[in-house]
This record gives sequence, structure tokens and C-alpha cells, in this order.
Amino acid sequence: GLKLWVIWLLALSAGIYGTAVVYQGITTSAKLDLLYGIPILLLGIWVTGNIWASARQAYRRQRIH
Repeated sequence: GLKLWVIWLLALSAGIYGTAVVYQGITTSAKLDLLYGIPILLLGIWVTGNIWASARQAYRRQRIH
């Protein structure tokens, strides 16, 4: 249980950091930040989505039994 929370917090942090880097790439002339920030943002979204899907699946299994 604790590892899942740590992984989720890291994914959430990656999403926030990725969003900040992408925003910086959009609003400034540092377009290289877009190449750096988009994968970080997508990684955070992907991991968070997988954790959320696993949690929903575990909840359904527990509710049925």
C-alpha cells in the first residue's frame, strides 16, 4: 500500500513538473523545453491513470465479494 502512494506522489510530481516545463516552453522562446516537458507530463498522466484504473478494479473486486 505504501509503495503505491509513493509511486502516485512521484507521478503526480512528474505531471506537475512536466506541466510547468511545457508552459515555460509555450510562453518563452525556449522551445526545447517542449521536447523535454511533454514526455515528463505524459509519463505522469500515464502512471496516474494506471494507478487509478488499478484502484477502481480492486474496488470492484472487493465490492463484489
